This record gives sequence, structure tokens and C-alpha cells, in this order.
Amino acid sequence: MQCLSPTYRATAWAAFLACGLAACDSPTGRTPASSGSAGTPFEAGNTATDPAAAAQRLAANANVPDSLHLISPGRVGRLRLNQTEKGLLALVPVSQLTKTSYQYQGATYPAYEMRDAQEPSAPPTILEMDGSEKEGYRLRRIRIRDPQYRTAEGIGVGSPFGAARQTYGLTRVRFNEQDYVAISGTMRIGWILDEKSLPAKHSSDMSSADIPPATRITGVIVVR
Repeated sequence: MQCLSPTYRATAWAAFLACGLAACDSPTGRTPASSGSAGTPFEAGNTATDPAAAAQRLAANANVPDSLHLISPGRVGRLRLNQTEKGLLALVPVSQLTKTSYQYQGATYPAYEMRDAQEPSAPPTILEMDGSEKEGYRLRRIRIRDPQYRTAEGIGVGSPFGAARQTYGLTRVRFNEQDYVAISGTMRIGWILDEKSLPAKHSSDMSSADIPPATRITGVIVVR
């Protein structure tokens, strides 16, 4: 074996150490530090030492919907509030729609039950219109009972109320028409709550702090 001088050996060892440190700091070798901010509604600050928080994060990520089932302010999938009935019928195949009606403030308006093309047996989404025959009808409100539809944060039918409250900062819960609904003003979304999970002798206007976090969301209302 060729004998190396002490100077050469020292230089080579220093280069090896420098290379090893660079690898540890590379994008593929680096372990991200805990940011301390919650990436999901129930994620703890350090999931590396909190297996339960890590499991909750994975569950939330699994609930992130595809673009056709995404709930966002003023939109549900490809549907957007205030679009015309003509535009709606051009967007959704007639085979998925059943025409119906609903009552609002003593008047009757047209509505559609929309079946999901991927899961025809899922609860239909109700598309409520307003306007008049003379001026035409527009999409006013969307009622969802199908758990496939969720927000980008993974909140939807079946989620615990505590997740919605922590994520969207809800303040009041009110009886609205036929349901108890927690309203998120910034999202323009109402979360229909399972009334059987509410405290006994509850009022029609409650603080969200009085709602048990485990109360299930049974429906979602997207409004203008």
C-alpha cells in the first residue's frame, strides 16, 4: 500500500468531515425541526415525540378532498354560488340532477338534488336557487350531507365540532330553519350539528364554548 504523508492524510480527513456535514444538511438528509405551529386542527407542536398527534395529522391528510369535492368560500367543487340556473345545467349532467323545491320566508323556490357521479348512493347535495321566472334563477345556497365533501383542512360531515371551532374560530351556534348551525363568517360556511350531542335544555342561541368538542358535524351549508 502506498504510504501517505501526514499532511495529505490530515487534508483528506478534513475534506471527509466537511462532506459528511454537508450531507446531513442536505434536503434529503435533513430532519425538519418542529415549527411549533399546528399544521392540522389537532397537531401538537412536536409530533416526533407525540405519536397521537402524528396519527391525527395522518388522518386529517387522508380527509383532504379532490377538486370535485372541495368546499371553499362560495364554492363547492366546480359549482359556485350566484351562478345562473342555465350555467348550472350546462355544468352538471342532467342524469345527476333531480328537480325539487324548498321553502324560504314563506315563498317556494326551485332546487336540485345532485347525486355524486362517483358514489351515486351517497346523500344528495341540495342546490337551492333564488330569483324569479322573469329574471331567472341563481344558485343561492348549497346543502351537503355527503362526507366526501370537505374543506382544504379536511373538515366536513363526520368531523368533530372541536376541529371546526379550532380551525375557523366559530363564536355562536343558532337554530336556523330546521338545524342547529355554527356559522363561520370568514368562510361563509355553516356547520350543521348533531342536536342529540348538544347539552340538555340548550337554548336556540349558544356560545360555541358550550358545545362539546366531540359533537359531530352532520351537514355543511355554503352560503353567499
